[in-house]
Formats: sequence, structure tokens, C-alpha cells
Amino acid sequence: MITWFLFALGSAVMQSTTNALSNQAVHLGQYSKITLSFITAATASIILFAVTFIFFGMPDLAEGFWRAALVTGILNMAIIPVGLKAFEVGEFSSVYSMSLTAPIFLLFTGWVFLGEVPPLLGMAGVILTVFGLWEISRAVPDGNTAKDYRKGNLLGLSVALMSSVSVNFDKLATLYSSRTFSYAVIIGFAALGYAAYLLFTKGTLFLKTGAPPPVVPDGWKRIFFNPILLLFFGGIAQSANGFFYNSALATGFASYTIAIKRVGVLLGVIWGWLFFREKNISKKLLGAGIAIAGVVLILFS
Repeated sequence: MITWFLFALGSAVMQSTTNALSNQAVHLGQYSKITLSFITAATASIILFAVTFIFFGMPDLAEGFWRAALVTGILNMAIIPVGLKAFEVGEFSSVYSMSLTAPIFLLFTGWVFLGEVPPLLGMAGVILTVFGLWEISRAVPDGNTAKDYRKGNLLGLSVALMSSVSVNFDKLATLYSSRTFSYAVIIGFAALGYAAYLLFTKGTLFLKTGAPPPVVPDGWKRIFFNPILLLFFGGIAQSANGFFYNSALATGFASYTIAIKRVGVLLGVIWGWLFFREKNISKKLLGAGIAIAGVVLILFS
């Protein structure tokens, strides 16, 4: 129980770190969202393939692995750019908070694909989670600089819905292979899709937007103004997230794993305040705290 929980919590930390780095790269505006998605996915896939073959060796693949990996790979191919678009037009901490709805959708998709049926205590947790999200969505600060606050939240909800489907196939792919190999293949499918789109439609993997370069500060802060370097570090964080996430899926229920993973929403609120100077954080923390209480009920139901 403790091992599974720590894996899920580690995944939450790494996912929030990846989102924060990707969001900063998007705000710099020099490269397209598809290019940024390609760099993160390719880096994570290469790292996990290397870890697999150096430390574990090629796993035995059960029947159904490639089907499960392809389905979730396609979904992840859509999730990453939609998520980046949500962060671009919305406010970081609020968009990230919308990821809490994935456990709600998973109550249905987990029953459809994995046969998981939550008890009444889990239903109570869902209601509490929805209430917490409602509190967060009301916290539109004065002087909010987001391009479209509510559109960002709506896109965040669509990411949560797609995630609630893909997590079922993530678990199947993991059970059919290994924790590192399955995620390397899944995120690799996404990277190949981005590469094909960029090469055949744009003629380059590194598509620039034409936006003026940002004013780069002196000293160590320069690292936060290099989008390619940010996405490389984001890929490292994403590969760690994949290992922790699949380890939790392999040892616990899918619905509970993704519920605990959403604890990272609190980190998302903190990153939004720390790096992007977002306002009205106290009200968002209150809503996130209520939602997390609902997630805890789901976990222990």
C-alpha cells in the first residue's frame, strides 16, 4: 500500500514539474506548441528506452500490448498540445486544477474498460471533488492577464476526459509488458506523430512562430528563457513521471492511482504563484484542498 502510494505521489510531483516547464516554454512564444510537444515526448521516450535495455532488457510482450499502446499513444498525441493550448490561453494554476476532474470521468471509463465499480464512499468523494473545482473556477482574480480564462479551463476539462480514457489503456499496456518499456512506446508514438506532422506539413521539426525573442536576464535565470533546454528538462521529468505512474498502475487500481496523482494540483497552484505571479492563490488553495479531500475519499473507498 505504502509503495503504491509513493509511486503515485512521485508521479504527481514529476507531472506538475513537466507542466510548469512546458508552460514557461509556451509563454516564451518562439516555437510552436507541436515542436514543444515533440521535444518533450522524444526526450522522455529515448530516456525510458535506454533505461529499459540497459537495466532490465527487452520484456516479453503479451497479446494485446500493441493495440493498447496504440490507443493510448494516439490519445496522448492529442492531450499534450490541447493541454499546452489551455495553458497558453488560460491561467496556469486554474487550468492545472481542472485535471482533478479525471478521477470523476474515470469512475465511468474504469468501469467500461477495466470493470472497476466504485463504492458509495467513492461517489461521495466525487461530489466533494466537483465542489472543490467549482470553488477554484470562481476564483477569477482582478486584473487577470489570461487571454481567455474560462476557455483555458474548458480545454483543461477536455484533457481530463481524454486522460480518463487513456489511463485504462496505460494500465493494460503496462501489464502486457513492463513499466519502462510501455511508457517509452506510448510516448514514442506521440513523438513520431508530432515529427510526421512537422516534417510533412512544415518541413522542419523546429517550427518557430516568428514572435520576438524575450529579454533574457543575466546569470542563472537565463536557463528559464531557453525553450529547447526547458523542454529537455521537461522530457527528463516526463520520463520520471512515466516510471512512477506505471509503477503505481502495476501495483494498485487505476482509478485510485490517477486520483492520488491529482494531488499535484496543489503543486500546480504553488508553481502558478511562484513562477507566474498569479493572484488570488488563497481561494484557489481552499478549493483545491476541498477537492483533494474528495480525492482522499475516493482513495480510501
